[in-house]
Amino acid sequence: MKNKEILFIKIGSFSQINNNVYKFLCSEFPDYNIHVLDVNQQKLKFYYYLINIYYFIKEYSIDFVLNRKKWKELPVWFFATSYISDKTSNLIKKKFQKKEFVFTFQTQSLYNGKISGIPHFIYTDHTTQTNKLYPDIHPKQYIRSKAFIKDIETGIYKDATLIFTFGSLITWSLINQYEIPPEKVITVFAGSNVKAEESENAEKYRNKNILFVGVEWERKGGPMLVKIFKKVQKRFPDASLTIVGCSPRVSLPNCKILGKIPVEEVSKYYNNASVFCLPTVREPFGIVFIEAMNYRLPILANSIGSLPDMVKNNYNGYLFEGNVDDYVDAICKLFENPTKCKEMGDNGYSLANSRFSWSIVGKTIKRNIQRSI
Repeated sequence: MKNKEILFIKIGSFSQINNNVYKFLCSEFPDYNIHVLDVNQQKLKFYYYLINIYYFIKEYSIDFVLNRKKWKELPVWFFATSYISDKTSNLIKKKFQKKEFVFTFQTQSLYNGKISGIPHFIYTDHTTQTNKLYPDIHPKQYIRSKAFIKDIETGIYKDATLIFTFGSLITWSLINQYEIPPEKVITVFAGSNVKAEESENAEKYRNKNILFVGVEWERKGGPMLVKIFKKVQKRFPDASLTIVGCSPRVSLPNCKILGKIPVEEVSKYYNNASVFCLPTVREPFGIVFIEAMNYRLPILANSIGSLPDMVKNNYNGYLFEGNVDDYVDAICKLFENPTKCKEMGDNGYSLANSRFSWSIVGKTIKRNIQRSI
């Protein structure tokens, strides 16, 4: 084969996911040159943005008037129109129309990186219509416009040679909400973005410390966690809560709020926690759960999104239907039985290493790409 180039199309770091994707592409295709295109660094013509004002008003103005979308997020939604996505997709095609890549590979599904005549693969953690499947959110707060779904997103999926997904819910969405043939959609999961620096500390399961790691306090179920913790403390006054990643305005006894800290500092809080509790209400995938599993922590979360892929009830944690008392009972039972707590943590560690690692993801993707081309 004369040409040994692959085009990898991404948007920024994608919460460090793109760095790991690049690494496994280099590792699994060592004889290929990986050409990287960051869509964030591509500039559209100025008048496109002026025209986009019309499309933004047409597609999202009602949502803002009715407070379905947050005004502080207006700049984000301005660039979420079908028009901007179409112009970005055209820019990619024009930039590389004369290149002969072996295949193209993109993460996320906000644009169409398909170039005519070249096999194209997508690796995504979500679809727009998946937002309709969460019981405790208003879809309009997160969902893109009908025009984007119909004119852009559906075409992105149909143009792909194969679509790799982070979880089985996304696979279901593509097949049932977008009518993509099942043979084109493959669940491959994802790995951890934090290298586990685990230290031997069996005593941590006796600490009665609940760990929360998340940037978006409300979306990740923070308000619900406060209710849970208050009830746990009535039964275990020495219980503690550690909050990493955000700084909510809450005042609770035995609660440590750390906010955003360097990634390398997170390990000590995993290593001193007894359980990991994140009652998230919307979760495209939740790589933070894999991180907790790598630190041998039992997981407590809502049964939404891809969580059922990661948590098996009474094996490595518990999944709930949003009931505070169910969380409280499970946490207290684990506090009463540190041996059970450790056993579930060990089970989670084994599951993470057998299913949720970038090495496994990379090999699975490579195998399917080679089979298809």
